[in-house]
Amino acid sequence: MITFAAAIGAIAMKFAVPPILRRFGFRNVLIVNAVIAGGFVMLPAAFTPATPVVLMTGLLLVGGFFRSLQFTSVNALAFADIPDDRMSRATTLTSVAQQLSLSIGVSVGAVALELTVEATGGTIGPASFVPAFLVVGGLTILSALPFALLARDAGREMSGHRRIAPDPVTVMRDRG
Repeated sequence: MITFAAAIGAIAMKFAVPPILRRFGFRNVLIVNAVIAGGFVMLPAAFTPATPVVLMTGLLLVGGFFRSLQFTSVNALAFADIPDDRMSRATTLTSVAQQLSLSIGVSVGAVALELTVEATGGTIGPASFVPAFLVVGGLTILSALPFALLARDAGREMSGHRRIAPDPVTVMRDRG
């Protein structure tokens, strides 16, 4: 029941994504949100049996919001420049890529868990899951790097984003 909160967060995000993308643009949202979502993936590593259920539920709800924002933004951007006659193929390819990436994430988490169990003598306990959350969350954060290569106006036609001020990510990268 606690993890159900992540689904509620994901549903709530669906109403918030258009104004977020309009305000900040795809590139900025994907870069910053990859870090935020990765942090929320890592957060359960800090949960203990003493962690209040209300706190866990609230954090999972917020984490579900940010993970869903990332998936929705990536999926929307994937279709931004696809002509109508290729939409069916693009939908199939995107679905396969999304399922593959989810499977890889689960596999990486499972490998991290297995290596932890082996390193600690073959006994699985709550602490055995900590490295798995940290590894998968860290990989999520690293996904911000390819998003930094996107054009500043990526998906502008779809999001309605109008850059008013210089893009802070580009400014920092250009200062190098």
